[in-house]
Amino acid sequence: MKAIINVGLVGYGFASQTFHAPLIRATEGLDLVAVSSSDAAKVQASLPHVDVEAQALALCKRSDIDLIVIPTPNDTHFPLAKAALSAGKHVVVDKPFTVTLSEGKLLKSWRTKRVSIIGISQPPLGQ
Repeated sequence: MKAIINVGLVGYGFASQTFHAPLIRATEGLDLVAVSSSDAAKVQASLPHVDVEAQALALCKRSDIDLIVIPTPNDTHFPLAKAALSAGKHVVVDKPFTVTLSEGKLLKSWRTKRVSIIGISQPPLGQ
């Protein structure tokens, strides 16, 4: 894996603003390069250096993104992670990983030598 991992963040709601974007920006070796959001002005107000894509699937099509973080409503985790993995991206999915065990097993089975990182995020609460 390369020294800098370029990250795309799906959505810019509470979890993204409070946990994911700050943690990505504070982690050495990660570079937040794009966020998907229907409210570009909100993203640009706090993250002026990142690109804003109107659709989450646009992140999957970008050749400059290595990892996609998915902190979206639970029922969207599986289709978004599937699209990211199919595009050759590593993924980190907010908890719960998927809404069914079979979806989780299916995503895990799609790991390849090229896409080896599939993570589950559990933000630290109450700190």
